[in-house]
Amino acid sequence: MTTHDTEVLPRPPDLNDELAAVAPRRWWNRTTIALLGVVLLAGGFLGGVQAHERWGSSTTTSPGSPQGAGMPSGGIGGRGPAASRAPSAGGATGTVKLVDGTTLYVETADGETVTVRTSDSTTVKLSQTATLETLTSGLPVTVEGLPDSEGIITATSVTAG
Repeated sequence: MTTHDTEVLPRPPDLNDELAAVAPRRWWNRTTIALLGVVLLAGGFLGGVQAHERWGSSTTTSPGSPQGAGMPSGGIGGRGPAASRAPSAGGATGTVKLVDGTTLYVETADGETVTVRTSDSTTVKLSQTATLETLTSGLPVTVEGLPDSEGIITATSVTAG
């Protein structure tokens, strides 16, 4: 009998083990998805805050005006109490300077005079519905309406007091 030297070769790994070893690992799991959701929610919230600051407006009631008769915060056209130009939207707040027929002149807190055009459909309120003739100089008023290209407001409502 002859003896043969035999060498035991290592057993090759199973094909499934080999494929699992070279397969790419997924980059996400439940924690990654939860964190991504939180980041998206926070980004949406911050985006909404920025959009509101840039394009939004809040309505406040000015002192001395009836509840709910407010206008956008910041005075005339939302530009703050020291606005120096004609209103861009919304109306005006100030005191009656002069009533001339159907035209009302309102003096704002910074001394600017705003021209307000009224019509038969304009409501004038003085603790109750009134007419334009009941307004007197020095009476605080809030005007709601839109200005034209010259800055003259066509009033939809004038609230006094």
